[in-house]
Amino acid sequence: MGKSKATIEREKVIKQVGRALGSYQMVSSGDSILVGLSGGIDSSVMLDILATRHKFLPFGYQLKALHVEAKGGPRTSDQAYLKELCARHGIPLHTQKVFPEEDHQGKKSFCFQCSWQRRAAVFKKARQLGCNKVAFAHHMDDALETLFMNMTFHGEISSIPPRIEMFNGAFELIRPMILTSNAQIESYARHEGIRGAESKCSFEHTSKRETFRQMIENLSQLHPQARQNLYNAMGNIYQGYLPDKPTG
Repeated sequence: MGKSKATIEREKVIKQVGRALGSYQMVSSGDSILVGLSGGIDSSVMLDILATRHKFLPFGYQLKALHVEAKGGPRTSDQAYLKELCARHGIPLHTQKVFPEEDHQGKKSFCFQCSWQRRAAVFKKARQLGCNKVAFAHHMDDALETLFMNMTFHGEISSIPPRIEMFNGAFELIRPMILTSNAQIESYARHEGIRGAESKCSFEHTSKRETFRQMIENLSQLHPQARQNLYNAMGNIYQGYLPDKPTG
């Protein structure tokens, strides 16, 4: 009897994560990795795969998790579920609260304040715990949305790198899900019974990122390999066929 479509998709996601870890040399023997466990499906799936792969790799690394709760915002989280998820894999879970506030002068949105404070809390905890790497669950769709946003609003070709050194080498930020699409992650979650532990943000569908998310979806309707081709294009830049920056 052949494998079900869901099983094949699940195995594909695991292989994609393995390919990302290997191609970008994200994990080494003796690493202490702090997983940013937001409560969304993406980070929960990442934790599950990293913990599962750890059992079969020829070298060891430590996994720790941190959930940062933004108080006063539109999101709420099910921390009991996150604790159960971490306990299933024997991973210690740390929790922390941040208190983002609305910028009444309009210079920085609540979304920016929330995201910035949560990231800062993860970086601070990584230093406190002596972790040399931090894992975020940004996936291929996130990378493409960022690419198009930066091209549109900043006139530059840049995105989110799979691996980057932070704070003069204090630790590295890695993104093991970078070769995986959002749809594939959701399929894996359904197969494994993983659910989101954070409520939807009321700002989610009013952000600029949502507009680019829909644009990428439209491009995927034109060509089934659009996502992969767009991602690959960031590493296939033919400078001789691009205009130089105009002067004057």
